[in-house]
Amino acid sequence: MIKAIIFDFFGVLVSEGFKQFRDNYFPGDDNKWQRAISLVNKHDSGQITKADFIKGMAKISHKDYDFVAQNINDNRPNETLIKYIREQLKLRYKISVLSNAGDDYLSQMLKPQDVALFDDIVLSYRYKMIKPQQEIFELAAERLRVLTTECLFIDDSPNHCDGARRAGMKTIFYKDFPSFKSELEKILSSDAND
Repeated sequence: MIKAIIFDFFGVLVSEGFKQFRDNYFPGDDNKWQRAISLVNKHDSGQITKADFIKGMAKISHKDYDFVAQNINDNRPNETLIKYIREQLKLRYKISVLSNAGDDYLSQMLKPQDVALFDDIVLSYRYKMIKPQQEIFELAAERLRVLTTECLFIDDSPNHCDGARRAGMKTIFYKDFPSFKSELEKILSSDAND
């Protein structure tokens, strides 16, 4: 039985400025993409600072520091999803965030009342591990005091969904709000009938 719903942050609860930056400034360049992912993973696991991440991205993209800082952080809250969580999910399920993040971006990008919706927040840099490592999903469930098999995880990365499934969670690959809502309702309806 599903007791907890765990959301990714970038690309689900907020738009993902990094992906838009990548698509705009080095589309189709696998070498630059791999270098950028390496920087993201180092930042998200707390190995480098935000400033070092931006410097690295500036070098890869051949843009100046200020330009990268402004454009890579163009993330907007998914107001439709946040409202749905508040009105439809919060009263029935434990709600959490599990994000590969190099800083506490939730409190910087969401309103305090929106951050307060979450029963727990697991940010990768605090624990020195990142999705799709199985251990970070197990940690998220443990902090909510539920089993991984009682969790539903939502992410816009198929690779991260695979990691959650290996940990025992059900998953939804997030593409957009309407398809997410439809898939969620099917899973929760099926779960209620089991």
